[in-house]
Amino acid sequence: MAKTKKVTVNGQEFELQSVSPSWYYDFNDECGNTGSGKRKSAKYMDGMFKNCVISPPEVKAQGMEYFDEKEDLKTPEQLIGAIEQFLRS
Repeated sequence: MAKTKKVTVNGQEFELQSVSPSWYYDFNDECGNTGSGKRKSAKYMDGMFKNCVISPPEVKAQGMEYFDEKEDLKTPEQLIGAIEQFLRS
């Protein structure tokens, strides 16, 4: 069963869920985060948001598009850090 946690980032509450270690490492490889190619940061953040954020449901459904529409760079940068810290805890 996936573990969950609520975090507040830039004044907004998010509920996170864990993913399997295999999925996490495969996705990092796919996005070039492990030295296997050019990094694809937006793709990485989009996938992490869609797979690790439970709430708000708009973030889970839209991923980076949710933040693009708001022209918000600060919140996704902080949220990806919170997700990575949560997964490693």
